[in-house]
Amino acid sequence: MAIPELPHDIWIDIFSRLPLKSVGKCRCLSKPWRTFLSSREFIKSHLTIKTLNQQNLLLVTLSNSIQTIANVKNDTVSRKLGRIHGYTLKVVGSCDGLVLLVNEKNDKFLVNPTTLHVAKLPNSPLALKSKHSSTMHGFGYDSYIDDYKVVALSYYDSDTEYEPDCVDTFVDVYCVRRGVWKRVESSPYDHSAPVTPSGAYLNGAVHWLAGSRESGHASVIAAFDLVNEVFTKIPAPNKSFEYSTLEIFGGCLCMIVDRMDMRTDIWVMKEYGLADSWIKYTIGCGYDYDILNPLCYIWDEGVVWMTYDGRLAICNPKDETFKDMIVDGVPAKFTDGCVFVESLVSPCL
Repeated sequence: MAIPELPHDIWIDIFSRLPLKSVGKCRCLSKPWRTFLSSREFIKSHLTIKTLNQQNLLLVTLSNSIQTIANVKNDTVSRKLGRIHGYTLKVVGSCDGLVLLVNEKNDKFLVNPTTLHVAKLPNSPLALKSKHSSTMHGFGYDSYIDDYKVVALSYYDSDTEYEPDCVDTFVDVYCVRRGVWKRVESSPYDHSAPVTPSGAYLNGAVHWLAGSRESGHASVIAAFDLVNEVFTKIPAPNKSFEYSTLEIFGGCLCMIVDRMDMRTDIWVMKEYGLADSWIKYTIGCGYDYDILNPLCYIWDEGVVWMTYDGRLAICNPKDETFKDMIVDGVPAKFTDGCVFVESLVSPCL
């Protein structure tokens, strides 16, 4: 079946508004339809429109299986995507419907939870091989070359005498479409201080809590620009980052601070890069909800959080109440999670 004659842009606009399931059915009509609906131009257009819609939740279970949850028109839809064999998986981050997962051996898996496609990425030949070294990761999109990038920050542990004179943090970048690793300049910051290993992606940069070389403790938000592959500094809301994590919520950079008194401060940067735009919210969580991190997923007028023991909880910011989030057919406990959008972007670029 040939594609009827209409301006190309009109076809792009029409099909970009269809749900992914409908696009998948249209791909089966004929080879011309499949070619058109698999083109990078169409996939990018479809992604641009669909990112405005409700997001989904990806969760990693205790057995390393991947579960997704969506709240569609007040109906809860869950899918089990299968199990990635090996060591415990951690979520690095999501971008344009792709989710990067890393295990304890630093093996990297790029997953599209919507299409169920998984690609195992090669490890960096430049990575530090010593058992006395640590690595943290980030994931995002380089708009200049139209490619997705994995960033690996490696450093020797400060409590070892293996490399006592080496204080550098080595920065390796992997281009997914090009399939190559390269080493760029060392980070000017100390990345061994924070406890959060994954970077938060926003505005073309991956962000980490880091320490200044002078202070020796976490006091800097370091942003790695994926286009220029250099670090810049983002103004922080306070001087100490103890018990803090970085998240993205509502298109804003957020810093979550556990005050250790059953209350949590949520700092939101309303205007990216502007120091005066940080706004603080404080919520109480009670004895039964020892918070690990917010998944920043809106659910029935609340925000989903993950507790230290792997449960999901919903916080209502209006009355500062927490309750367990229970979904039929979904395990009660998880090890990690993130928000993602549905897309047709393939991890096998």
